Amino acid sequence: MAQASGTRTQPNQAPARRRRRRGLEAAGLVIGIIAGVGIVLGWLVSTRGQPPRPVVYSTHPPVVVHGASGPSTEPDPAALNAEWAGYSNHSSCADWAGGDGVSAIRLNSSQLAWFFSDTYLGPAGPSIGFSHLSGFLHNSVVVQTKTQSGSAFVTLTGGGACTGLNGRGGTGDAAPVVGAPPTGSSVPADRYWEEDGLRTGGTIVKFYNHYLGGTVPYVPDGTVIASFPVRQLSSAGRARQYGGVTRPQLITLPTYTPPAGGSPILWGASLLRAGNTAYIYGTQSPKLSAPGRVLYLARVPVSKLTSFSAWRFYAGGGTWAAGQDSARPVQAGADASSGFSVVRAGYRYWLIQAATAVVAPDINAYPASTPWGPFDFSAGRLLYRDPAIGLDAAHDYRILYEARAEPALSTRNALVISYNVNSEAVTTGCVPMSAFTNTLTLPRFVSVPMAAFGAGRLPPDRAAEPVAMVQRLGLPGRLPAGARAGVGASPAGCRPGHVDLARRRPSPPLSRLPARAGRAGRRAGEDHAENRRHRHRAAARRLPGHGDAGQLQAADRAGRQGNLHRALVRPELVRSGKTVRKRSVVVRLIIAVVVGLAIAIGGTVLVVNVLSSHGSSTPSTSSTYNYGSR
Repeated sequence: MAQASGTRTQPNQAPARRRRRRGLEAAGLVIGIIAGVGIVLGWLVSTRGQPPRPVVYSTHPPVVVHGASGPSTEPDPAALNAEWAGYSNHSSCADWAGGDGVSAIRLNSSQLAWFFSDTYLGPAGPSIGFSHLSGFLHNSVVVQTKTQSGSAFVTLTGGGACTGLNGRGGTGDAAPVVGAPPTGSSVPADRYWEEDGLRTGGTIVKFYNHYLGGTVPYVPDGTVIASFPVRQLSSAGRARQYGGVTRPQLITLPTYTPPAGGSPILWGASLLRAGNTAYIYGTQSPKLSAPGRVLYLARVPVSKLTSFSAWRFYAGGGTWAAGQDSARPVQAGADASSGFSVVRAGYRYWLIQAATAVVAPDINAYPASTPWGPFDFSAGRLLYRDPAIGLDAAHDYRILYEARAEPALSTRNALVISYNVNSEAVTTGCVPMSAFTNTLTLPRFVSVPMAAFGAGRLPPDRAAEPVAMVQRLGLPGRLPAGARAGVGASPAGCRPGHVDLARRRPSPPLSRLPARAGRAGRRAGEDHAENRRHRHRAAARRLPGHGDAGQLQAADRAGRQGNLHRALVRPELVRSGKTVRKRSVVVRLIIAVVVGLAIAIGGTVLVVNVLSSHGSSTPSTSSTYNYGSR
């Protein structure tokens, strides 16, 4: 009878238990909502009285790299390298963190304007690579200001950096200084890569070559001239906030393709100033699918540099003519690099460029008696050989390209040359080296004594040993063992030579990002990619230990051990009904409180944001202004 009685009363007890559970859940939900509202109100009260401001402004000072202050008698390449490495390691979401195509123009005695092509924004570090919090852009400007304690750096973009950190949602896609902002699609935006430039009066005139958006090979489309007011750049570099925006005035030059076909002539690869005359060097690819660039030349009074109708073009035989269709190659058989300079030294003119071989560690100089050549490639001089360059595992598959003279950094006794370094290595999962370190895509510098450009050729022993005449550099250390390059064929899906795989590479854990006050962490953007312009044809290399099938299987097993979909109550506890019910009640109460907190905090913050947005203002529409919020 007792057993029968207990059986009859069990259905009556079940509804009572359900009512108690629902009551506890409701109570937990109310407690959570009250606590969440209290938290948000407490935060609002604590910030009451602070003046409102647009999210695009910041009170944080620019990044200052110490130890490089004061004027120096002669340029120090190692100090230049250390400055840019230090800036990258301390970069924020609005700061330059790495890039190529470097060239400098002096604004005044204490300021330099540095122009870059493909650019990473921070944060970044030697062991975390590039975070991509603000995306990836195809050109930027960095203003360096010398101070008593070192150098202050301010990066200028076309806007949009740090937007992902200011509550706008989506990704932070910074726009380039020249060109349209990223489209967000799988097809990259058009590229405007910087070339040479000079200062004339209160304006910096800078050339940018336009390449159509799409995939490799990038199609050249023409040249634009950008005019930057010196006063605006100088003012932006002395601002008290980090990061800035500038949009220069642009002039699009008429395009012309020689009758033999190929690409249009791209102007501005190098500018040579001789008195009041500016010589503008251009390049043209006879075949888009094959390497090789033909050298062209134009000249114009410096004061009329932006007036294309005043240009006169080298027509061969030492003659000049109006009209771009009159232009003829400077000399047959000359192969120009993607980035080069023509300078006057030792009573001659020198074409300085990286070796045009697919992979070469050399920077060479070729003499001529006039700016229009012919340059004597049989009398070339080896200025520098970088021992860290080579397409093998011992050299991390590093490549050297775009060597340029830097008159703004040079002296009467030494010529400073900048150049770019990158790596062709990728993992078996198509992840580039930039995902692991920022030490690759940093500018490098070398100082060449002017005596190297004296009369006569170098003796054979001196030509074979450039370190006797060129100052050696302190290069970044090698990569960690886990990120070393490995020999192997290109993995399926990786494009040989050019690996444009930014949106497929892993994001570094936020806990590994450099600690900076108030910084949140997200990533977005496009990875730096070696492209046809840089003539990197070597096959993509694999790095062992990243993306292998064994690692994926191990990760899968580890994930299964911590499967988040397992039951909240372990099966063996079902045998004890009372224990299961007690723990179930506790779990339901905790869940209800957490849900209440989330609803209260989220709802209150949403209402506050909606109400405050009606009183917010927009940033200035001037061509240069500071922005960013950490």
